[in-house]
Amino acid sequence: MLAATGVWNVAAVWSGVAGAYRTTLVVKISVVVLSGVTALAHQRARGPAALAVFGALSALTALLAVFLGVLLG
Repeated sequence: MLAATGVWNVAAVWSGVAGAYRTTLVVKISVVVLSGVTALAHQRARGPAALAVFGALSALTALLAVFLGVLLG
């Protein structure tokens, strides 16, 4: 449900945005996808090193997505 509403919101504003805002929005969406991928990798990791690496990457990308969201206002 969260992904569907996110796609809906982006589609609703996509034609009305340009320049730096659009670039920041695309970067934020990419970071959100990367955060999901690293969270999935963390969930499926077997060794302690992989758990640590993917857990840290997941946390960092999630924080970056929040920061980019704040920039978008």
